[in-house]
Amino acid sequence: MIRILYRHTSGALVHDLPVDQLASASRDTNAVVWVDMQNPTPEEQQKILEGIFNFHPLAVEDAMNSVLLPKINDYRRYLYIVIHSIYPGVELVDLVSHELDIFLGPNLLVTIHEEAMSSIDGLLADKEHHSQEGISRGPALLLYEILESQVDRITRLLDNFEAELERLGDIIFRKGDISRESLLDDLLTAQSSALRLNRVLHPQRDLMNRLAQTDYSIIPANARPYFADIYDHLCRMVGLVESMRELARSTIEIYMALSNHRMNEANNRMNEIMKVLTIISTIFLPLSFLAGVFGMNFEYMPELGWPWAYPLVWILFVSLAGLMLLFYRKRGWL
Repeated sequence: MIRILYRHTSGALVHDLPVDQLASASRDTNAVVWVDMQNPTPEEQQKILEGIFNFHPLAVEDAMNSVLLPKINDYRRYLYIVIHSIYPGVELVDLVSHELDIFLGPNLLVTIHEEAMSSIDGLLADKEHHSQEGISRGPALLLYEILESQVDRITRLLDNFEAELERLGDIIFRKGDISRESLLDDLLTAQSSALRLNRVLHPQRDLMNRLAQTDYSIIPANARPYFADIYDHLCRMVGLVESMRELARSTIEIYMALSNHRMNEANNRMNEIMKVLTIISTIFLPLSFLAGVFGMNFEYMPELGWPWAYPLVWILFVSLAGLMLLFYRKRGWL
């Protein structure tokens, strides 16, 4: 999907400018063009990026492929910028990054992305906004508004992420919830998300610092303080992500320690049960032997004719059991 917003020299705005009029519109150096390409085909990218705007082949190649880390390349006539925006993933504490490729020129802004981005969709949908703000202030400040919207949304995501991570930390101290199978998976996902955020936000912070401090001819002097503001926000985010990464790591360590402790408790209880059952078995072993001897059906067994044989056997049983229990207690087995 290709959406084109065009601001004529007279100040008139044209929404959804046809692609076949883009070449003539971009030749007006006093006009401003914003081309947004969502999940474009290779043919569309080649036609617009190389055919109309004549961007460098290496920049076009990067735009057509995934770039893992944020970066900025100065081609004098324009800047090629890659940033990553953060979005919630499928799992509870999963955060994923979506790439946004940007070509920024004196009178043009080209944004390329595969997934829908609310920061871009919102600006394109708000037609009244561009009469005084947005594209009316130039492509550099239009880019700032896109980045500012993304930073605000990432801040909210990080707040929710931190709250969810703290909730997972509380769960591990609840004895009934420690066996929940997905708990460890959630904690590992949170740690992975924190590492991913750290890998993306660090270079993105440095990129914003370069836009604010470096004398790029494409960036007007009045726009640099705005990028410095985004840099300040990203500095705070990087610190927050570092804290969340440490929190995720320590939470996993506590989880493993508590799991091992409770497993040891269960093993100890099992050992106590087995000890009691073993003692009972050893007590009944000699009693079973005596009962088996006197239970044999031989015709000539003198003990069977004794008048006090039966009570004597019971006295023997009780005495043996008592002596064995006394022996176990003295040995410390009971």
